[in-house]
Amino acid sequence: MQHFSCRTVADLAMPGLATGRLTVLALYGDADSGAELEAALRAPGPSQLVLDLSGLRRLSPAAAEALYRFAEGAVEHGRMLFLAACPADAVAALARARPPGGAGCGLYPTVSDALSVILTSVAGPEAPHLRPYAVELRHALLAHALVARAQGILLERYGLRSAHGAAALLRTVGREHGVGVVRLAAALGQTPAPRAGEPWFPGRVRLPAPAVGFVGGRADRPSLPVFLDALRDAVCAIARTGMADVQLIDASDNTMRLESHCGFPSEFVHFFAVIDDTSTPCGHAARKRERVVVDDVATTPDVDEPSRAVLLAAHSRSMQCTPIPGPAGRPQGMVSTHHDQSGHTYTGAELGALDRVAREAGAWLDWYRTTTVRDALEDLHRRAQGHEGGPV
Repeated sequence: MQHFSCRTVADLAMPGLATGRLTVLALYGDADSGAELEAALRAPGPSQLVLDLSGLRRLSPAAAEALYRFAEGAVEHGRMLFLAACPADAVAALARARPPGGAGCGLYPTVSDALSVILTSVAGPEAPHLRPYAVELRHALLAHALVARAQGILLERYGLRSAHGAAALLRTVGREHGVGVVRLAAALGQTPAPRAGEPWFPGRVRLPAPAVGFVGGRADRPSLPVFLDALRDAVCAIARTGMADVQLIDASDNTMRLESHCGFPSEFVHFFAVIDDTSTPCGHAARKRERVVVDDVATTPDVDEPSRAVLLAAHSRSMQCTPIPGPAGRPQGMVSTHHDQSGHTYTGAELGALDRVAREAGAWLDWYRTTTVRDALEDLHRRAQGHEGGPV
């Protein structure tokens, strides 16, 4: 029997839904207890629920009945229970447990299919105000898929006993090396497996961190968040502003994640937490691989209307976005500075300094990927081989 667990994949406010919130939950293991399953479904509170059942090994008759009871209660409050990626055995259990005239459950082949139905019900699929939610959901689902794939690799390659144990091992190693779980999971999935009896990275030479002038005395080997905060502070000083942000680009889906920021209200931080490269100056700079300067946020064609409204509410009237160079010249991030007056002019010295710190940041991030992440992978390999820390 495999331990039952429930993980929140995405939880975000969404105007237009009866509850104002959308939550995606992923279920794992053997769902034997109806009471335990109902407790997991009630934990998020009033929210439109989508359940990813792809990791469910068993759905008992009692648990199937509990799903229908929960769904019937949800219908009374104007919402449905969306079930996605349901294994064949679970579909059969649900069919047997379905009460006469039972309603409130919708079965969908994938989580994306279920989300498409929900987004379309709120507004047309092209509604611009839904773009940030759709992008955030897409990114959350990708992160969920990367972690699930990494758990599968650990189970198959090392014979770990459960997905729960594999997830715990990823979290432990990521925390000790200062690498996010999703970043570590992505690296595990993208890196060829080590050969039996050989080091994972034969001939690896451990290089020192490149010199970075803006880190100062914060740490000899700063964590990624500390480094990005130092980069943010550096561009603030160069541009003489209190508003700046740093984004990293996820090459797997070309989304841009807000990693460090200052001077912005919470609405700005939430709206730009995860964006694509289609409707903002930073997105245009990433695609063009060159700096974009916006003289007036209120009139520029480089911003869609929902983004413009959030920028203006944050008192951003002019801005510049400088790419952080990555391998083969492809940007791996962005540093942006904002001013509260339109027509702000950057001097040649300021633009040169922004280019310099962006190059330094790019070199450090390259080193971080090839050093810190590989350290974490080697540690993960060692621990998984020995099943350290008890049964996993």
